[in-house]
Amino acid sequence: MTEQTQARPRAKRGDIQGLRALAVGLVVVAHAGVPGLDGGFVGVDVFFVLSGFLITGLLLAEGERTGRVSIASFYARRARRILPAATLVLLAVLAWAAWQEPVTRLESIRSDALWSSVFLANFHFASIGTDYFAVGAESPVQHYWSLAVEEQFYLVWPLIVLALLLVRARRRVLFGVLASLTVASLAWSVWLTHSSPIEAYFSSPARAHELGIGALLAMAAPYLAGMGDRLRNLLVVVGLAMVLAATLGYDATTAFPSWNALLPVLGTAALVAAGCGREAQLSRLLGRQPLRYLGDLSYSIYLWHWPVLILGEQYADTHLETAGLLVLTLVLSSLSYHFVEQPFQTGRVPKLAGKRFLVLWPASLALVLVGSQLATSYGDAALERSRQEAAAYYDKHPEALRSAQRTDIEKSLQDALRLADEGAPVPPQLKNLERLGRDVWQGPFRGCYASFPDTTAKICPAGDLEAERTVVVLGDSHAGMWAPAVTAIGKREGFTVLPILKVGCAPFDVPQRNKGTDYPECPEFRDWAMEQVREIRPDAIVVAHRGLLEVEGDSDEEREERWRDGVSETVAELVAITPVVKVLGDIPTAPAEPRDCLNEAGASLEDCVVAEEGAEIRSNPITREAATAAGADYVDSTSLICQQGRCPMVVGDVVTYRDKAHLSLSWTKIISRRLGELLRLTPPSR
Repeated sequence: MTEQTQARPRAKRGDIQGLRALAVGLVVVAHAGVPGLDGGFVGVDVFFVLSGFLITGLLLAEGERTGRVSIASFYARRARRILPAATLVLLAVLAWAAWQEPVTRLESIRSDALWSSVFLANFHFASIGTDYFAVGAESPVQHYWSLAVEEQFYLVWPLIVLALLLVRARRRVLFGVLASLTVASLAWSVWLTHSSPIEAYFSSPARAHELGIGALLAMAAPYLAGMGDRLRNLLVVVGLAMVLAATLGYDATTAFPSWNALLPVLGTAALVAAGCGREAQLSRLLGRQPLRYLGDLSYSIYLWHWPVLILGEQYADTHLETAGLLVLTLVLSSLSYHFVEQPFQTGRVPKLAGKRFLVLWPASLALVLVGSQLATSYGDAALERSRQEAAAYYDKHPEALRSAQRTDIEKSLQDALRLADEGAPVPPQLKNLERLGRDVWQGPFRGCYASFPDTTAKICPAGDLEAERTVVVLGDSHAGMWAPAVTAIGKREGFTVLPILKVGCAPFDVPQRNKGTDYPECPEFRDWAMEQVREIRPDAIVVAHRGLLEVEGDSDEEREERWRDGVSETVAELVAITPVVKVLGDIPTAPAEPRDCLNEAGASLEDCVVAEEGAEIRSNPITREAATAAGADYVDSTSLICQQGRCPMVVGDVVTYRDKAHLSLSWTKIISRRLGELLRLTPPSR
């Protein structure tokens, strides 16, 4: 996060430097996964308050001194403060991604870096539905969203200050305008967090009240100078308690920002207020070394820590190795502070001074544009060389690409794993790799399933539409994943398929969340779906699910028990409707996106094998036991993608996984006949 830009030399408040150190420390330990400190993300909110306080103080001081605010000088100071280090980190991330990341991942990082370079990262990440708390495939520049929020605030706030100065408005008028905007922002934050939590997290209007509270504090600072030491010390204690309470009490399930952001924000305001005029005795503790030095480094630490943790994650399997990444972060931060930040801050850059620093805005963008293009060119060239080598290999082994056409699916999987063990490269021309994003079950069922906010869905008949028999496919996106295969079976065996599907919502009566937030639409949909099944009275029901997906509970044991109870109760209801109920087991989740793995230069088939493990696989024996006890048939679907505990992403010239959690439409079509043999959807006796 940014620090103050100095209009003229002045001493830094030691307690604020300590608060910066505290804030960045909270963010780093949270991102490093230190147990019990999940709420450390509130360190960003601490920074927002500090920035609002410091920048507003400087604007007011300039206005009182000169009667106006120079917008050009303001943005020149912003440029020399934030752009050199921010641009360096973006270029470093692009260089690393070109060298080490697959081209699909590189393209995503390239896009993220470009949005970050124009300080629109928050809008970008919100628009693509980035979940800040999600684990896996995070952007290494995702943390630039907070810089974007600040810069967007500073596009508006200095202009308001200037306008009011020009009309000679009194300070209390400015205070009233800012207070009104702050209250409006808080109200918007509360509403948006409830209606669209991901958008709210990245939203500048929803975050503006945090900077606004800091700005209000700067305006009130002269009136706080007369506080007594006892009150100052009390503010320090209360403020620290509030920030630490948020750190220890908040986690990914906390609705944020909303009202919850006020706890760390007002706590920070109390800490800053305690040092207005003169430092409280307890405030001096924050200004001591090494906290003060870490406060100096805080901007660089913030910039470096996230890409180091994200890009270095594959090298850090232990806590000690993660600690090594944090040490690397500190080294890089120190180097960039002394050799990049400070030369610009202290005027040691030749031919740049005053408003000339404005040139850094277009220069920074140009550097990132050139760097992103060079990174893409390098990555594409490396992948092309890799594919040429793979083509030469398969010219000598043409039989390896035909195994996916066999009717013996288990044998095809075994052959694919044998090739992987032999170190065979990823085939250069996979039938569905380029269209993998469209190779999804939703294609045949477009508009015929419930999305996250829906509580009902259109039921679209498929299979043999003239058949007398009907089969319902019930469940979440994993049921949708199997629905095209069941449709193909219906066409062959003569039954109509009726899909009743809702993404992210298991068919069983279990308490679930959606991306960490409440999911009331799920139980509503389940009730509606059960009513539809009762009205349809199908000849058979195929139930599929993603095992243990976001089931609520304080421990794995509690979540598993709730899953067991939910399967038992729901299957018993279904069996009462029709005696032919088939419950499909689940498949494992891949550790990486197949597009990333298969587009990595030099990747072998062995690199793209999925282990048969994880929550989904852990759920299977629980599901089997509960479902069979309730009178259903359990069908082990893992044999359609895995053999001997391993699951290949490529069989012959077909990609089996569409994404980390779902099979491709191409593969489910290939295995549909074998799935029909496992399901044995014979007509029930009536």
